[in-house]
Amino acid sequence: METLPLVCSFEDGCILTLVPVDVDGTMDEVASTVAEHFAGRMMPLYPDRTLRVRKQGDEAFLPRDLRVRDAGWTALTTIQLGYEART
Repeated sequence: METLPLVCSFEDGCILTLVPVDVDGTMDEVASTVAEHFAGRMMPLYPDRTLRVRKQGDEAFLPRDLRVRDAGWTALTTIQLGYEART
């Protein structure tokens, strides 16, 4: 498994964490991997809501099936987790 180290935060948070993610993983898998480092400590838990990924500074979340290797990220790219808005 090839990994890529990403700098991660939770929306509106100020804590950054370095997390290695699988380059073959989808954004859903990235969200799950990164959430393990934040859940219950630096982010609220909402099991009924979908956790999403976006590049730091972007408004839009990335497609859930986008693979890390196809996102064009390099080592230490900063990403942010956030919950999808309720509809």
